[in-house]
Amino acid sequence: MRDIAARICRDYLTGAWKTIPAEELQLKRISGGLSNFLYYVRLPDQQNGSSPKPSSQCYKRARKDSYSNMLEPKEVLLRIYGQTHGESALESMLTESVVFTLLSERKLGPKLHGIFPGGRIEQYIPARALTTSELSDPKISLKIAEKMAAIHSLDIPVSKEPDWLWNTMNRWLKSVETTLETFRKDRTNGNKRIDGDEIITDLNLRVEVEWLKSVIDREDHPVVFSHNDLQEGNILLREDFSPSNGLDSYCTLDQFDESAQLDSHFSSILISNSNSSAPASNSSKVDVNGSVDTASSDTASAISNGSRNPRKRSLDEPIESEMDSTRDSVLSGTSQSLSDQPCDGEPELMIIDFEYCAYNYRGFDLANHFLEWTFDYTNTAAPYFYHRPEQYPTREQQIT
Repeated sequence: MRDIAARICRDYLTGAWKTIPAEELQLKRISGGLSNFLYYVRLPDQQNGSSPKPSSQCYKRARKDSYSNMLEPKEVLLRIYGQTHGESALESMLTESVVFTLLSERKLGPKLHGIFPGGRIEQYIPARALTTSELSDPKISLKIAEKMAAIHSLDIPVSKEPDWLWNTMNRWLKSVETTLETFRKDRTNGNKRIDGDEIITDLNLRVEVEWLKSVIDREDHPVVFSHNDLQEGNILLREDFSPSNGLDSYCTLDQFDESAQLDSHFSSILISNSNSSAPASNSSKVDVNGSVDTASSDTASAISNGSRNPRKRSLDEPIESEMDSTRDSVLSGTSQSLSDQPCDGEPELMIIDFEYCAYNYRGFDLANHFLEWTFDYTNTAAPYFYHRPEQYPTREQQIT
């Protein structure tokens, strides 16, 4: 993996990255992504501000290119996509890349350093995700409103039809119906009824969706470019600290697997994503398009305040066929909460995870965010969240 990371950074970055030997790079695996593989890559300290030294293992020589005077980043986030197959999966990946690029250029997301077949290189951000309780902090809430307004004002070259909401619901309903059919078969076979089964089967969710659609169609609701998943895990609080003070606390070089098997695994992913979209017969499959199924539980919550699947997982857990919302960012585990910070200045926030971005009804983005005030995903036992309806923002909190 170290050689692969060095080759990618060498091809897509400038300055010392062009000549630095692979063994001198600082490489750390980052917990937080489920669908993607995330790595923190940094130049060695002696390279910062100094001329790169030649190495026999560097197959590229230093050149005088048009970008040679550009200041290279000292540290980056390397994202390698999970294996994807099918036209719809590639379309979703392309759309996300376009959105990420445009938001990066407009300072609404991390800086994009490069896109390569099978992944991309992003700005490393010393930051942590907000906690659920911090969503209601007046300073934080105001900044989130500013960020959301900026996103809603964007003109993005994707479909302007608000189809994402209904497509998401339909995919989610298919998953629910499959689960309910399993319940019915279990009862037929005499198996014990699952808790809550009777309540679930009494709900006609498709009728509810059709009812909601008819209600929305009666009015001319504004359609804007929306984030569609603006929960605390997708909002970073910027913190400018040395990587040795933050990243090392939960991810060290000693924990990194340098095995040839890992190199082989990532090589196959890069090759697979750069070739045709035809599925390989013996490869593991990650359905990018299916990832929206998990996000659609937000929709269910916005309608009925129902439960949702857990979204806070570690990269070390198995990759499933349906991707969960990814904590695809560098998050510090040692950060202070906002109330503990000695500085009275305004918080600096960064919005991440644009995989569900699409044109949608503005009211959905607002309502979904307010519902996130009531869901805390720190519960490690089933149902893997705490639901606190009393935390829903008051009218005054919503408008201020």
